[in-house]
Amino acid sequence: MTHDLAPGRLDEIQDLVRQLSAGAPADGDMAPLLTSCRTALTDLLADRDALVKANAATAEELAAWTGAL
Repeated sequence: MTHDLAPGRLDEIQDLVRQLSAGAPADGDMAPLLTSCRTALTDLLADRDALVKANAATAEELAAWTGAL
């Protein structure tokens, strides 16, 4: 199973960072922004975990291929 962060999703997450940097929205309701941030963090952590697993698997395959295992 892989988790690939689509380019559009990356843009959305970068926009969230800009929104957080700008401070509270005019109506003062941070709940929607914080919900979006939590979802983005969940996506990023899942992507990171998938990358770590894929990297470990690739390293093991390379070691087996080169005879280091």
